[in-house]
Amino acid sequence: MNRNDVTRSLSDLVRKKLTNNCTFWAEEVELDFGKARIDFVGFKPFNIMQNGMNAAAIDKGTFSFYEVKSCMADFNSGHGKTFLGDENYLVCERSLAEELYQKGLLPGSVKVLVPNKPRTGLIVAFDTSNSFGTWSRRTKTSSELLWNMISARVSNKVETVVSELLEQAHEN
Repeated sequence: MNRNDVTRSLSDLVRKKLTNNCTFWAEEVELDFGKARIDFVGFKPFNIMQNGMNAAAIDKGTFSFYEVKSCMADFNSGHGKTFLGDENYLVCERSLAEELYQKGLLPGSVKVLVPNKPRTGLIVAFDTSNSFGTWSRRTKTSSELLWNMISARVSNKVETVVSELLEQAHEN
């Protein structure tokens, strides 16, 4: 596969994981007015099954940052190593993960995800986060990150809401 095909394949697997694990997710999320961009950000409210949806569930929610890297040149490009979420993931091919490990280049505080053998999901290849749980590296508030996600080019919720509003407008 060429670089674009690898990126597309890995991104599809990230979308699948986010759809299964997060209430809201978005692609190409910009922070600090475009100074940084994250390939994917997922959001999961805190403990809504027990307490229902409320302000605390949003404020204490978990933001997961995913950076997709197709090859070593992509990894070394100087772009897209923004690991400032509550959970941080580097998504790449197994060969790149092994090379990064052997060269001592794995970023700290991340889990490295690679495709499983049938390429139907992502599995953890390396974990540099902390064996007793991850310590959040997040410096942004929940409201700021959610606004950045809403403003992103693609998300799993915003497009649906916009299309429903457009349908309602056409009916009236």
